[in-house]
Amino acid sequence: MAIMNGRRLDPNSLNNGAHGSELARLAKVAPGRRAILECGGKVQTIDEHRHYARHELIDKQGRGAKPTTMPKRYKGGFGGRRSHQSKQIITEQVTDISRTLFRSQGVDFDHTDAHWMVVPTYNLPPRWHRIARTTALMVVFPDEYPALPPIGFYMMADIPLSPDGHFFQGVAHSAWQAPIEQGWKWYCVYIDNGAWQPAQNWRDGDNIYTYFHLIREALGND
Repeated sequence: MAIMNGRRLDPNSLNNGAHGSELARLAKVAPGRRAILECGGKVQTIDEHRHYARHELIDKQGRGAKPTTMPKRYKGGFGGRRSHQSKQIITEQVTDISRTLFRSQGVDFDHTDAHWMVVPTYNLPPRWHRIARTTALMVVFPDEYPALPPIGFYMMADIPLSPDGHFFQGVAHSAWQAPIEQGWKWYCVYIDNGAWQPAQNWRDGDNIYTYFHLIREALGND
């Protein structure tokens, strides 16, 4: 049985190697993360169905490998099939935010597929006022939401430009192209991989409120 010595495996416990399921257990995998093995400067995902030989678990300096975790990788996508759980969570979040931040006007929402929500009249911050004071503002949800965050957001294309140059007639970072074809422009706000941290209870982690705080900050700051 492999034994941990601090953050690394104890080399003295690895004469017979170790099974992947045992290494994954030692890595202590939390929801939304995957077990990996760091050894000799190399990183690999732990395969729970194979046995690792001793030489795979000890580096050239004789130190044991480090079982740990990193966020799961998602390819991401928009406009595809959404799980029942994803649709339920998005519906709950959109309903909640419409009753709090946008009570006076409500929001438009894709009740069928939960692909998007629109704030019909979003008040732009003062630095935009020489360009526009309000706009319809759309947030679209990845098929994997809430595991993955939205990628940027959309405002109406009749706004000619932005004060900061982050407003485009196309998309980047694999954002959804479809709204561009329907009269929207894309505002670039990108969350680094692993920085978005949703929770099993959506109120305890990153959620649609987090994203609208990010929108407000992005639009209001240089």
